[in-house]
Order: sequence, then C-alpha cells, then structure tokens
Amino acid sequence: MKHSVAKMLTSEILIWMETFINSIPGKTGSALRRLWFARRFKSKPNLRIGRSCQFVAASSMCFEGTALISDSCYFNADGGSIHIGNQTAFNLGVHINASGGGRIMMGSHCLIGPGVVMRTANHSFPKWDVNIQEQGHDPADIIIEDNCWIGANVVILGGVRIGTGAVIGAGAVVTKNIPSMTVAVGVPAKVIKYRKEEIQ
Repeated sequence: MKHSVAKMLTSEILIWMETFINSIPGKTGSALRRLWFARRFKSKPNLRIGRSCQFVAASSMCFEGTALISDSCYFNADGGSIHIGNQTAFNLGVHINASGGGRIMMGSHCLIGPGVVMRTANHSFPKWDVNIQEQGHDPADIIIEDNCWIGANVVILGGVRIGTGAVIGAGAVVTKNIPSMTVAVGVPAKVIKYRKEEIQ
C-alpha cells in the first residue's frame, strides 16, 4: 500500500513539473524542455521543443540527431513505437499517435505541417451488435521516407507508406501508399503529378 501511494505521489510530482516546464517561454523554456525530455527517450537527441507538448510512453520513441517540435504537439507510443529521422520538423499542433500498436517510422529532412494527424490503429467494428469501443483496434505501420513534405491538416492512416520526396497537399487523407517523388492531394489522397513531369 505504501509503495503504491509513493509511486502515485511521484507520478503526480512529475506531471506537475512537466506542466511547469512546458509553460516556460523563450530560449530558457526550450533549453529546459530539451534537457527534461531527452532523458526519457530511447536516444539522446538534440531537440527544440515548443510549449505545451506531450510525449506519452517516451521510452518507446527514438529521435535521431536534431528535430524541431513546435508548440502543442502530441506524441503517443503507448503500445507501439515512434522513430524519427534527423532534421525532421513538426509544425504547430501535430498529432503523432502509435498507441494501440503499430509503428510510425519517419525518415530524415521531413516537413510536417500544422495540424497533421498520423494514427496507426483504427477501430475494429466487425460485430454490429457490440459497441465499437469494445471491439479493440487494428494496428498497422505508417512509414514516411526521407525528404517528404506533409501539408497542413493532412490525415495519415495506418498501413501507409509515403515514398522519398513525396508531397502531400493540405487537407488530404492518405489511405493508400504514395510513390516517391509524387504530389498527392484530396480525400482520399490521389497522385496528381510527378515532381518532374505530369502524369498522363
């Protein structure tokens, strides 16, 4: 009993400390967040972390080299894993979620626009007479190769690979693989051209 109470108090103190550190503005806040979060990840990255960011199950996340994470981003690897390459940048309010299983693997030099959502696990719903929330999840990996630009408010679902150098237009919903060096837009996302020549 004493052990569980002590564990709960320790957890509460850490949450309060993290909330305080997340609220500090400027270079001081950024430096404190880099020091605070770096010890929780698998790797020892050089991160610039904005205010009000959350990292759930940070020990299942790996950042290679340097990354820029803007304000109000959310990363969750509870039950899954997240691996981010070098020099990848996340704009405001990005939601990277591998909870419920699956992996999110992102290459180097990627640009992730504001409001992007990536989710590895979709709700399972084969039984019409059982509540959807009671039927679990179907996880699948998300793989984004090097040098991709994911526009604002894009949604990327599990089971998708986006090839090297691809561009995903703002507001697209990616449900299928996108080849390298293409531009894809729409709901669902479809390739409209190659970066060097238009598709006939």
